[in-house]
This record gives sequence, structure tokens and C-alpha cells, in this order.
Amino acid sequence: MNMGTFSLSKADVARKCVAILGIRGSGKSNTSKVMIEEAIKEGLPVTVIDPDAEYVDLVNSMGGDIVTGSDDASLRSEVHHRKAISSVIDMSEWNQESFSFLYKYLTNIWEMSKDRRTDRMIVVEEAHEFIPQGKVSGISEIITRLALRGRKRGIGIILISQRSAKVNKDVLTQSEIYMLHKVVHPADLKVYKEILPWKPKEVDSVVPSLEVGEALFYKEGKTEKVKIRQSTYNTLQFSQFREDATNMI
Repeated sequence: MNMGTFSLSKADVARKCVAILGIRGSGKSNTSKVMIEEAIKEGLPVTVIDPDAEYVDLVNSMGGDIVTGSDDASLRSEVHHRKAISSVIDMSEWNQESFSFLYKYLTNIWEMSKDRRTDRMIVVEEAHEFIPQGKVSGISEIITRLALRGRKRGIGIILISQRSAKVNKDVLTQSEIYMLHKVVHPADLKVYKEILPWKPKEVDSVVPSLEVGEALFYKEGKTEKVKIRQSTYNTLQFSQFREDATNMI
């Protein structure tokens, strides 16, 4: 899995909990897209919980299925699980129908994985919205269960958030891999200090100065400053935009 200045193997992320954190504009969304691209290429299906329809075109372009609250959660989750199909749950409507679909879909994945253990990564964009610190809901409970107990059933989790201090700490602290992009707020820096084996002053010095696309890659007690490559899909989008603009001249 080519991430840029470093690589991961399928075994590094399958059945694991991964956290991608950073402020808006730090490059965390590109990092998540690169990881999704590489996972699908490696035959590791993903399901993206997508509040802003940000991943729809990417996953669709790689043969995935896009579902919304108006779809049949039982049918779609069964087909996706049985055939190892990647998917995006488009939550952009942000209504009760969407949340009901999400709960049923994830619950079905959990139940089916008991007897049929097919590896799958559940990607939770804006994780603080779905598993907030100090608040409990049906959706937060099923995501927490998938994160903390999913490994034995082939399930891994990728948490993405620009507000790391507001993500359920019981889940966030169980991550085995962290991609820590730039943050500046004291509350978010405090979270990083709890994760990294660094002195607080070092975190305060290094983290706010990270450039766009740079991150601290933390795994198994080791920290490395890395540069994430551009998502292939983003590059293709830009190339098409430039070509279309040229043709209009």
C-alpha cells in the first residue's frame, strides 16, 4: 500500500483500528482517500460512512456501491458482505431515514460477520459526529462495538476527525495506527500528547508546524514524520478539470 514516503501492507490495516486526525485543510481527507484507494486495490473492501458525499465518486470509480437512507439496509449489507463489495453510505441528507439505514446496515454487518468472516474496513468520516465523547446512541454503540470487538470477525475501523478531543476516547485510544496531521487547539494537542511518546514541549513545537500533507505516523511505539502522496482520484479530477477548461478556450 503506497502511502507516499512510506508503505503499509494489507496486514498492517486489516482488522485494525486506524485514526486519521488533523484540522481542516491539513491533508487528512487526502490521507483517508489514499488509504481507501490502496485498501480496495489490495482486495480489502471498505464501507465509508460519508456525511458530505465526499467519497462517493472515488469509491464508485473503483467499482463500489453507493447507498442512501432510501435503500434496503438488510439487502444491501447482505450483498456487500457476501460479495466483498466496497460501499459508501451517503449521509448527506442527514435525516432520520439516513440514520436508521446506517444503524440497520452496521448491525447487519456485525451479525453476519459472526458466521461469515470477510475482512472489511469501516471508514467513519467526521467520527466526532457518530461516536462523540460523553454521548451514547444506538449508532455510537454499534460503531464502538465494531471498533473494540470487530477484529475477531474480520472488521477494522478507520476514524477520521478534525476534532480529536471530541471523539469517544474509549475508541480513539484503542487505535493501533495513528496518522496525526496538524492541529493547533490546546484540547487537540492534549490528545496528541496522550498518544505520542514525546515530551509535551516537543509536541507543541512539531505538530502546529506540520505542512499540508505531512503527518506523524505512529505505530507500535514508533513515530515517523511522513508525507502522504496525492490521491490518484484527486489527480485525475484535476487533470480532467484542466482538460475541460482548455477545451473551452
